[in-house]
Amino acid sequence: MATRLQFENSNEVGCFATLTNAYCVVAPGSSENFNSVFEAELGDHIPVVKTSIAGTRVIGRTIVGNRRGLLVPNTCTDRELQ
Repeated sequence: MATRLQFENSNEVGCFATLTNAYCVVAPGSSENFNSVFEAELGDHIPVVKTSIAGTRVIGRTIVGNRRGLLVPNTCTDRELQ
């Protein structure tokens, strides 16, 4: 599977989404087309979670994870972790 995708005219998709083999995290407030591509392609296999990290939508640069967990910065709020 290969899909072309932009986030608000930016080709840097990895800045606004993080994908592991257990979950997908995308930025909230992004275009419906951006989110719908992840949900359509991955929604049947893994959960697609919409959240900000430390109040920003640039989540792909601030978090890293795998099937065992997620590493977030200390500026991440409790609400964002839920």
